[in-house]
Amino acid sequence: MFDYEMIKSLNNLEILIYNYVVCNPQKVIDMTIRELSNELHVSTTTVLRFCHKAGCEGYSEFKYSLKEYVKNNRTNDVIEDFTILQDFFEKAESREFNAQLQTAAEIICSKQNIYFIGMGTSGTLGKYGARYISNLGLKAFYIDDPFYPTEGGDYTNSAVIVLSVSGEQNILHKQIVGLKNGNAAIISITNTRQCTLASISDFNIAYYMPMKVLPGLYNVTSQVPVIYILESIAQKAQIIKNREQ
Repeated sequence: MFDYEMIKSLNNLEILIYNYVVCNPQKVIDMTIRELSNELHVSTTTVLRFCHKAGCEGYSEFKYSLKEYVKNNRTNDVIEDFTILQDFFEKAESREFNAQLQTAAEIICSKQNIYFIGMGTSGTLGKYGARYISNLGLKAFYIDDPFYPTEGGDYTNSAVIVLSVSGEQNILHKQIVGLKNGNAAIISITNTRQCTLASISDFNIAYYMPMKVLPGLYNVTSQVPVIYILESIAQKAQIIKNREQ
């Protein structure tokens, strides 16, 4: 129902609907199209356009498909859908995606300092990314304090890699604004480009994985693509550095 191509095709308002539907599937099943549009402050036309992109002719068919989707994909049972990962890796082999990874590596190599920032699971992957790229000979650090003050600093010679699934954490946004004001180059890795973090970054890489959210709003969206992106960027950066030497 929600695959790579479908998520990638969504605009900002449709991403808002998508995130709400994924986090509140049972609630949406019982809502009218008017109730959903009022809840999200979007038009019913936008909701219908979202339904069409999900492969449904109308809102009623969408609710039926959503009900079947929930029944067949119990969010309490975190079962990895390897076909989705296969789809991602097929896209990752494209010239366009590799060009994005190459650009990120070139940005990193043009700077003296490399920092990783993230929260929750993304923060854990930020630590991994900093260690992995350091193992390859490029010095990198992880900022583990989401309240670390960044305003007023000079980050002219710094590249900052920010990791976030949703790209909508206000705490991260505040840090990024301070870093950008200090002339840091901001590279964000997010699930979609239709998010605030991507819009305020200098460069963004999106992986478009269907979101999985457990009761309590615990986000368990697969982060396998993020590991692939981090390692690929690091390896490309190492090649660039070796050529320079």
